[in-house]
Amino acid sequence: MKALAWLTWRQHRWTIIPTVVLSLLAAYGLIAAETGTSIGSMPISGFYGLMVQMVFGGVIGMFWGAPLIARELEERTYFVAWGQDVTPVTWLRGKALVLGGLAAALGLVVGLGDGYSGTQNAWSAFEAHPAVQVGYALYGLALGVFIGMLARHVVTAIAATLVFYTLSRVLLSALVRDHYLPAERSVARWYSTPEIPKGALELGSGFVGSDLRPVDVPEACAGLVNPNTCVRSSGSAVGTYVDYQPVERIEAFRYIEFGVYVLLAAVLFALTFRLLRHGGGWKPSRRHRRITSEPEPVQSTPEPVQG
Repeated sequence: MKALAWLTWRQHRWTIIPTVVLSLLAAYGLIAAETGTSIGSMPISGFYGLMVQMVFGGVIGMFWGAPLIARELEERTYFVAWGQDVTPVTWLRGKALVLGGLAAALGLVVGLGDGYSGTQNAWSAFEAHPAVQVGYALYGLALGVFIGMLARHVVTAIAATLVFYTLSRVLLSALVRDHYLPAERSVARWYSTPEIPKGALELGSGFVGSDLRPVDVPEACAGLVNPNTCVRSSGSAVGTYVDYQPVERIEAFRYIEFGVYVLLAAVLFALTFRLLRHGGGWKPSRRHRRITSEPEPVQSTPEPVQG
């Protein structure tokens, strides 16, 4: 393990060092922003720190994960790296443990602040949390390694990792995150407004019937700019409702998101190990093994016969 750790450092130090520096600068900017005097404002250092939080997992996936296997396959150095003493699975397990542990540690550092003067426990600062950043970092690493295994070309793997990481992050945050737990509902009769707690995340609103369940807007009222009067006069609804997630749930949601991304990372690593263990197309052909192990005999040119 010590040999693999040393080898990992030697091969990846020029991507590890800039990432460590970036993480430390981001943490410094975020923490410095929280100690500002103007409560609720965002200094420029906090803004840049938040930008790092947004892209940190993608950086890990693109520059740590994607080249890990893709470079070995592209440059055909796996003939030496995956020899008889070190199997491909052992090689990847050692590197994944070293890089994964370091990525998790840097994720903890990046998630130390939220970029605002004074701590903001709000939905807008959802990603400003150590556990969330650790999940993003591990997922980015696993995604990059898996795509690199399939692409077998470094530049292609980096580009594909960027696309799939961004797409998955956007889809999960837009479609899944708000529904980790069932939403709470505030209902109000006509001539009053549903009240939601301060800082709550509003998910949707509509009309309720006599059983206080959501009802559809009648077709005659659907095309109006303000259908409230039309719906009230039609008698199909008795009031309105608002669904929301209270701000007190943000900590639970953060740890749920951490679990989701760690689970995705585990699945991707399992698939990568399975492909690596069963060949996955990386094993050399018989002809190539024969050429690399036994040099072809040199044929001598017969001398011409002189009459």
